[in-house]
Amino acid sequence: MSRLLFLALFCMAFANGNAQDKIKLKTGDIIKSRVLKVSGTEITYYKIFKLKDPKLKLKKSEVEYIQYENGKIVYMTGKNPAKKGTAANPTKTPKKKTTTKKK
Repeated sequence: MSRLLFLALFCMAFANGNAQDKIKLKTGDIIKSRVLKVSGTEITYYKIFKLKDPKLKLKKSEVEYIQYENGKIVYMTGKNPAKKGTAANPTKTPKKKTTTKKK
């Protein structure tokens, strides 16, 4: 019975440890965090496991991208490195309009 309880607690701890946002800085560092707000020029966040600490702020110009816990990645450069029409960027390319001549 104690092994089952230990296994359940271990699985819950692993699942919660992976539920976080990741901020990748342009220096290459990754901050495990909980992003609260992204405004025009800065990002407000808590460091993960330190939610009682004061809110921290970063300039958007220092950040390469934010990866949210659901897997969504938002690039701060305004450029998505994926090509159009791929799985990472599923935007459709515009179709050419065809016109017919009237007689």
